[in-house]
Amino acid sequence: MEWLERLAPDVTATLRRFPFAIVLTAIGTAVALVSINDLTSLSAEDQLRWLAGFATAAVCATAGTLFRESRPAARVAGLLLTYALPVLVVAAFQVRDAGWLFPVTLPVAALLWLSVSPVTRIGSGSAREEQQNRFWWMNSQAIATAAVAGAGFAIIFIGILAIERSLSFLFGLDTQSIFFEWVMPVVGGFLTPVYWLSTIPKTTDAGGPLTGEPEFVGTAIGFLGQFVLVPLLFIYAAILLAYTAQIAVTRSLPQGTIGWMVLGFVVAGAATWLVLHAPFMRERGIVRLFRRWWFWLTLIPLALFAVAVWVRVDAYGLTTERMLLIAGGVWAALLVAVFLIGRGDIRLIPALAGAILLLLAVGPWNIMALPHHNQGARLSQLLADSDPTSSVAVPDWDEAQVSKARSAIFYLSRDEHGREVLRQVLLGHGIVYDVADQDVRLLMAKLGYPDPVDPALQRSTTAIRSNRVVMDVTETPYLLGRGRIYGAQLGDGVVLALEDGELVVTHGADAATRVPLAAWVDGQEGEAISDPWIEFTLSGRRFRFLVDSATWHDGPTGNERQVVDLNGGLYSDQPGAAGAMPTP
Repeated sequence: MEWLERLAPDVTATLRRFPFAIVLTAIGTAVALVSINDLTSLSAEDQLRWLAGFATAAVCATAGTLFRESRPAARVAGLLLTYALPVLVVAAFQVRDAGWLFPVTLPVAALLWLSVSPVTRIGSGSAREEQQNRFWWMNSQAIATAAVAGAGFAIIFIGILAIERSLSFLFGLDTQSIFFEWVMPVVGGFLTPVYWLSTIPKTTDAGGPLTGEPEFVGTAIGFLGQFVLVPLLFIYAAILLAYTAQIAVTRSLPQGTIGWMVLGFVVAGAATWLVLHAPFMRERGIVRLFRRWWFWLTLIPLALFAVAVWVRVDAYGLTTERMLLIAGGVWAALLVAVFLIGRGDIRLIPALAGAILLLLAVGPWNIMALPHHNQGARLSQLLADSDPTSSVAVPDWDEAQVSKARSAIFYLSRDEHGREVLRQVLLGHGIVYDVADQDVRLLMAKLGYPDPVDPALQRSTTAIRSNRVVMDVTETPYLLGRGRIYGAQLGDGVVLALEDGELVVTHGADAATRVPLAAWVDGQEGEAISDPWIEFTLSGRRFRFLVDSATWHDGPTGNERQVVDLNGGLYSDQPGAAGAMPTP
């Protein structure tokens, strides 16, 4: 290792400082390579779970290292946060029971934990102020160097692209897969993050806010905050206050979109508060004005936010989106309360958000499970109010109740956990229905309220040909044309069309055939086309259609698939007529 330390001392220093984070990053990059090059039989969901697990674990390991550097006396806690927590995170992403854990918010929670991990001492007075200044300085440096790392990756990508194109044009070498399926994933997934790790300041370093001197990054960020963000936020606050006045005058409830508007307003304000925290920035007049009035300006918009979200939840129940809105509102309300009573600390901005996101991932109240239980309870109440007594009972609902029942049923039918909640609710009211195998529109019809949408138009699936399938065209070596089948000529006078799930082929005035596609589509594996050939004989010639992609609708029972779109190329064992031009 001495030669490496002489050649690249930053590399060895980074390896010694963040060993476990780098190992996890390397494993995550290997997972990405396996996925990109289709070297595994794992499903796309499994691959994503492993990739997200190792990436999130690497962030947690980095945070654990910074925690250990800042608090060397907390040896046990440091070891647990650096090594045990990342392993637990990888395992968490493999949990399939969404009723207890849904890890979609964990990556963001991990990044927020990373931002506060070097400054976890609470302190008071000057010690607390020093911790907040260090938080600002370390994160401003990390964000700036992350932007530099991203720019470096973009430059390398452009260079690799130039090299690949040059090799192709000048020497006829096909190196595209090597560069873009192997080299660039390693650069982007491993080398770029490791470079960024090498730029993270040590927790014992002192920057501008700690020495009282302005610096380039702080000044640049402060300029953006003073002259762009603050004026825009004041204008946005005036707009929201005017909208509140309009609601008071017209006595009309706020529209549903106001929730995201207000939450975006509060998030932007909190980010601006962080940007302008540096001591040399707080001396500026517009910054003092912003820090004095900002949290007071959020009170009325937050009240408007609460009314808007309550109206939507009361009318349609909880959903994942509304859970995020409620979580954002709780976060904003807590921040406003803490800062207005004079106990504000800028570390609370990411820390509270991270804690809430962690809460949304773990437990039966997670962001997926709680909306399911809420929608199930709403449906159960509707069924109880109508007093059905058997599997053929027809609830006596008015139009509003039908709309609420349909909304709950369709929301629950979207994923496996929701379908199980729906099944349990139905069983609780004596209704036996297999929601996994049958379309839920039929459930509404069974309850006496058929859906206005044609049940023949069910969930549709679009599948593409698996790149693992070997395409042997030796038996039909002549390509007559490529295109999408809408009933147009593909080549040599051969016209293909789709009718009632069958492929209709005509050639001239007399020759025609119909090719049933039900068995072909049933033979495909999941949402990938594993058998891409559709074969038929016409006018003494053998034809094969090579499918690149296909779309089919599921029938009412979920087993009656009807092909509605095909895209690919038509091949034959004989060449086409001279001069024939394929028409896609």
